[in-house]
Amino acid sequence: MARRNQAGSESMKSQVEETKGELEDLKKNQLDITAAMTTQYKTMQTKKNYTIHQLERELAQTTKQLKETERKLKETEDDRDRIIKEKDEEIAELNHNMTALEHSYKRILDDALRKFIEKLEMAKEKWEDTATMIQTRNKQTLMELQMTDPWTFDEVKPMRALHF
Repeated sequence: MARRNQAGSESMKSQVEETKGELEDLKKNQLDITAAMTTQYKTMQTKKNYTIHQLERELAQTTKQLKETERKLKETEDDRDRIIKEKDEEIAELNHNMTALEHSYKRILDDALRKFIEKLEMAKEKWEDTATMIQTRNKQTLMELQMTDPWTFDEVKPMRALHF
């Protein structure tokens, strides 16, 4: 019995030693797996941090470009508004000048027409005086030649009184 117990004890010791070896192997495998997972986690964390950093940099660059584009847009809108205002002022000034020229030309044409009418009136008066003088001379000539009676011509009428 003692031998059996001793053999059982030896068998148990060898099983314990074997189990300890297996446990050591398991611990070693667990440490290897933990180290590999830690390395993978750190690699993933590094990649994630790099991606976050790159995205933040892209965001900052895009934000900067957006601000620059908005600034240029505002400048362009301000320039457009300024140009429109200048053109509106120029149009208003040209309209004012056109109205002034219109009044000036109207006055000039009115003056020219008035002077032309005055000259026509003067020419008409001269022509009527000349026509009256010719009629009077013709009447006297006809009377001298006794080709007409004195009562035929009561008086010489100016040309303006004659209507054809």
